[in-house]
Amino acid sequence: MYPTYVPILRAKAGEFEALKRLKPVYSQKIWPFFEIPQLTENDKKSKALSGSSQMKKDFLTKIADGINNANSSSSIFFDFFDWKADSYIETGEHVLSYMYRALASSGSLVHPVIGFDRWDILDYQNALKGLVVPEGTMYCLRIDSTSIDDAYDVDYFTDTIHEILDSLGLSGAEVMVMFDFGDVTHKSIVSMHADMQHLITAVDEFGFASIMIAGCSFPIIINDAVKEVDSTDLVERKEMHVWKAIYSDMKSPFLFADYGIRNPKGADGVKAIHANGKIRYTIENKYFVARGHSKQKGNKGAQMYDLARVIVKSPYYLGAGFSWGDERIEACSREEIKGGPTQWISYDTNHHMSFVVEEVSEFQRSRITPRIVTA
Repeated sequence: MYPTYVPILRAKAGEFEALKRLKPVYSQKIWPFFEIPQLTENDKKSKALSGSSQMKKDFLTKIADGINNANSSSSIFFDFFDWKADSYIETGEHVLSYMYRALASSGSLVHPVIGFDRWDILDYQNALKGLVVPEGTMYCLRIDSTSIDDAYDVDYFTDTIHEILDSLGLSGAEVMVMFDFGDVTHKSIVSMHADMQHLITAVDEFGFASIMIAGCSFPIIINDAVKEVDSTDLVERKEMHVWKAIYSDMKSPFLFADYGIRNPKGADGVKAIHANGKIRYTIENKYFVARGHSKQKGNKGAQMYDLARVIVKSPYYLGAGFSWGDERIEACSREEIKGGPTQWISYDTNHHMSFVVEEVSEFQRSRITPRIVTA
């Protein structure tokens, strides 16, 4: 049984809270994919790591604890995409191995992720080969956006996949492949669709257990989503359009993944003095975005009350009972809460995950002959 949806989430406080607050009907239908953030100077100065003699180890332990406490889904993924592939903790253990053990101890099934882009790093290969994985565990082969471009050199692409599978002693049936387009704000639906068709054909010989498409259409900066301050606009979710266009033609399980409401290229821990208030409200095939103004101007942080009222009064609002995120938006519209940036990541992400599970499930039900049964 496969998940209805794979949300790719930064392993950070806002996303953890969004997961904790998911209704069981939704948490049971997702397999979260956690991006492990880099250890920053701000992290090193934090109270949790102050005075630590094993900074990387303690940082990763803290993240693993956060994931284990937040997650209630049966299966998870994690990846160190933003880390150097030859990173080790202070005790000499590769970060991938250490995190795998820390997460597997929670009782969740952890699907090891193989980064196509990092396979040529010997340290990384050895870490993957050294994992002690329960029999029958499926792996995930992640093909990132740069590697998707490489796939047009079909011989190189398929030879590398053969090498990966052979080295790890895996058959295609033991591997889920993720075609991760990353930031697709500058790609068209047509070009993504063409790339996916090529990729599906290129990997057909491997007989992968399932295929995933992943991407993020929400831009890094709010100006690229809503041009004018104190206004609203719609942003197309291109990755969803492509998944729907291809789904019915697939012979093997075809899964949907995305980055929620945060662009993967967005910087972490950067305090923008003139950041605008915003609410990102996911609707069918799109985001409905309410943009405010600089929090240094006018009513400053209190603008969130007005933005919440815009969402609640819109034809898209699903009501406080739909998700915890929706309940928080309504509470803000009544000026009971205001929320800071981390809290709004929680609210928006919680609504997003809940909505996408419903959207994918409804689309699958609408197909006359669905090709896949998900949780």
